[in-house]
Amino acid sequence: MRVTVRAPFLCGVCYSTTLDRDLKALEQRLNRRMLVDSKRGEGTIELDLPFERATAFARPLSPVVSSRSPERISVQRWGLLPRYVRTEEEAAEFLKRTPTFNAVSEEVEAKRSYKHAFTQGQRCLVPVTGFFEWRHEGKVKVPYRIGLKGGDVFCLGGLWEEHEGMDTYTVLTTRANPLLAFIHNSKQRMPVIIPEAQWDAWLSPDLPPAEVKRLCEPFPEEEMEAERLGAGPVQGTLF
Repeated sequence: MRVTVRAPFLCGVCYSTTLDRDLKALEQRLNRRMLVDSKRGEGTIELDLPFERATAFARPLSPVVSSRSPERISVQRWGLLPRYVRTEEEAAEFLKRTPTFNAVSEEVEAKRSYKHAFTQGQRCLVPVTGFFEWRHEGKVKVPYRIGLKGGDVFCLGGLWEEHEGMDTYTVLTTRANPLLAFIHNSKQRMPVIIPEAQWDAWLSPDLPPAEVKRLCEPFPEEEMEAERLGAGPVQGTLF
């Protein structure tokens, strides 16, 4: 199923991530191989790597490591579709009404769209080398590219849901650390970043809920860096 959703007008940052590694480099970095049968049904998956920007509202295919196949890299579509969304028409209407490209980590267990994935331990890692946020400076929105010091691949924490043809995912968010509070000064949120030492734990379905919440705490700002890219037009906010 492929659904295109028009971005609503929201004040804040754009719905964008970047991954500047090809598949071979990504496999080496994550110490995992691509799962051959990552899509059920007919058709061939074409994962375009590296990519300069993936925009959430385009519902791109993304490399993901999920708790379903934690030893492999699979392909999922950005924008979680709950199990009760079954047809393309329902998906289009659902995403128009309730964009599920990100989910507030403090609230997921109480939200119908995410409750099943959360309670079943359906967590995933979304590898990126950066994401983009917009800072409000008066009437001007200034874009920043944010990543880890050294430019290495890191993983956002997410939830995934099984869906006919293609599993889907959402990126979890948390309160901003001081660096992101300065940049994303409209809502002061940031994506959940899972420390590398905790990747395997995050994918374990047996991880206690309290530990899941602990891993959703803001990532240390001293391990991150941000590049100001200049002023630009108003974009939708992802985190």
